[in-house]
This record gives sequence, C-alpha cells and structure tokens, in this order.
Amino acid sequence: MNQIVKDKMERQIMVVKNDKLFANTPRKRGFYTENEADFEKQILENFEYMKRKDAEINFDYKQPIPYAVVMDENGYIFVYKRWWENSNAGESRLHSKISIWVWGHIEKEEENSQNPVYDTLLREIEEELNIKKDNVKEIEVLWYINNDEDDVNKVHIWVAYLIHIYNNNFDLLDGEIENGEFISLEELKNMINSWNYDVEAWSKILFDNLEKRLKVEWLQDRLNNFTS
Repeated sequence: MNQIVKDKMERQIMVVKNDKLFANTPRKRGFYTENEADFEKQILENFEYMKRKDAEINFDYKQPIPYAVVMDENGYIFVYKRWWENSNAGESRLHSKISIWVWGHIEKEEENSQNPVYDTLLREIEEELNIKKDNVKEIEVLWYINNDEDDVNKVHIWVAYLIHIYNNNFDLLDGEIENGEFISLEELKNMINSWNYDVEAWSKILFDNLEKRLKVEWLQDRLNNFTS
C-alpha cells in the first residue's frame, strides 16, 4: 500500500449504522429498486463519519458508495479505461479494465451540503472529467445494491445513479483514466459481448439493468403519447 492510499484510509468518510439503514426495509442480498426502498433518505437522515480504515472492518456500519453512469442528451454513455501503471486507486483489481461508472466515497468535507451524496458525484465527474455542475441536467436514482457475502461488501451499500448532462464535452483530468468517450447503447452492448474488450463485471451488471430500465421508460413514453 503506497502513501497516497494510506492517506486515503485516514480520511473521514460517511457511514450509516445498519439498524438505521435497514429500519424500514428488510435486509437482503441483491438489487432494490427506488420503489422498494428509499435508502437515500435513510442515509441522509442518519449518517455519521468514521476513519475509512476503521469503517472497512466495522460490520455494524455500511459505507454508502454513490456510483453513476453519465449519459449525454443524445443517450450516449461515457465509457473509459483505467490506467494501471503506478495507479493510486484503492482497488487494484479494476485497473486496466473498461468501465461505465464513476464513483467515490463520501468524505466529511461534503457534510455541510444539502445532499452530500449528490455533491460527491458532482465532485467526482468534475475532478475526473471536467464536467461542471451547470452542465448537469438531472440526477436520478436507478437502484441500490446490498451484498453481505464477503467482508468487503458487508461494509458497503451501493447507490446507483444516472447523471444526465446537456453536452458531452469533457477533459480527462484524472491520471487514473487512460482514455474515454461517449458511445451509444448499441456500441456498448457490442463491446460487452465482444472478446476484444475486457469490461469489468460491475459495468456488465450495470448495463444489463440500465438497458432494461431505459426500454421500460421508452415503452411508457410511447404509451403515454398514444393515449394522450
């Protein structure tokens, strides 16, 4: 573990006690839709802060991890590849893999904001892609993921968002991202199904569920237009 990663482990990050997080929702392994649970509300009403090195081994708490797919006004998704050499990212298993999600721990510096979860996402896309807040049209919850099968997942709950932006102008400011671009859903699907690309597992899961959701929304829009 290099010094940068050690420093990250000393930072105060957001945590929520499990009995408060699951107070209104049965705890299970898998996906929760926004209709099944409102974990975002539970997080914002009950969060506290703890050093990350302590939070990683405290099974009485969950670290909310917001992660997001970025979509432009044409429906194109941001896809990127992380640079592997001398990376300072905490999760080495993701290095050199193609991904569609931007994520980050919620740190104490966000505590005075109205919504620290949203502000963490906005900070991440600005720091990594130079996408400014005024270019963000909407942030919507997609689903939540809880998985208690191993010690890593026992201390995290994943909150998935779709960030809609007006245009896809971006700059790669994060040295951990080798390259990236906005591509269509069809191009992304072909990439995932091809042996020529090493798409990491989380992105495949994200895409499958996102594709289903967008199809439902498209059909609902068509139905609304037909009946109006």
